[in-house]
Amino acid sequence: MDFTIEQSGAVGVLKVDGEMTVQYAGVLKAALLKSFDSVDHLILNLDKVTEIDLSCLQLLCSAHRTSAKLQKQLTITSNHPEALQQAVAAAGYARHVGCRFDCNKNCLWVGGN
Repeated sequence: MDFTIEQSGAVGVLKVDGEMTVQYAGVLKAALLKSFDSVDHLILNLDKVTEIDLSCLQLLCSAHRTSAKLQKQLTITSNHPEALQQAVAAAGYARHVGCRFDCNKNCLWVGGN
């Protein structure tokens, strides 16, 4: 997994390439936390993700909850790679409404994405 962080004012984009699997979860967590330190809105660009497993889906959920607690925003770009769509569906994460922690109504998985 490779990633880059680009920032423009209070908005940052975290671009992830390659595998988002358990062996990279620690690196991904560190990148997310570092990004939250410097931006109010973090956009995840997962366009070049080739594989994602449950551990990283859970990490993204946790990051979303953390962003809400910090009064920040976390979103995923509108392009969702096939690997992400398949992982979300296989894990049962696709939702019509957010979970009880989704107070800002911006759940990452609403709409099946």
